[in-house]
Amino acid sequence: MKHFKGIIILFIISLTLSFFYNSLSPSGIALIGNWDRTKGVVSANKKNSSVEREREINSLDKMKEVVEKNKALIIDVRLEETFRKGHIPSAISIPISIFDELVGNFYESVAMEQEIIVYCSSRECTDSHSFAQKLSEFGYKDVMVFAGGFNDWEQGGGLVEKN
Repeated sequence: MKHFKGIIILFIISLTLSFFYNSLSPSGIALIGNWDRTKGVVSANKKNSSVEREREINSLDKMKEVVEKNKALIIDVRLEETFRKGHIPSAISIPISIFDELVGNFYESVAMEQEIIVYCSSRECTDSHSFAQKLSEFGYKDVMVFAGGFNDWEQGGGLVEKN
């Protein structure tokens, strides 16, 4: 019984120190998050997360309207091979993995005021948010994320282009 008390005390001290360290760490493990797919991109909301809810387009109808009016630059950040298999009409492929290589050309050819919508594969993918954050850091003002990504687009009956 004496050893059991000691083990419990050590456990409580360890747990307390762990939570304290996690709260101070800039890349701590999230204790809460958004797991409801209807409320946007699924994310653990870690402290250095790029997910910004106010940037999200959560309506498939709104996204379809944007595509129909052709008023925004739509960027697919998935791998180019995946893009070629199917993508939202008029979207261009800029995989997030090559953002740093292409940003100079992008900066020269796309006006800062251009409306930009970024998407990736699904609500489980945060690459579109990371890409949008990078564009914002470069000074682009109107950058949004289609939260449902290509999966929601395709499952919702949106037209699909293939290259």
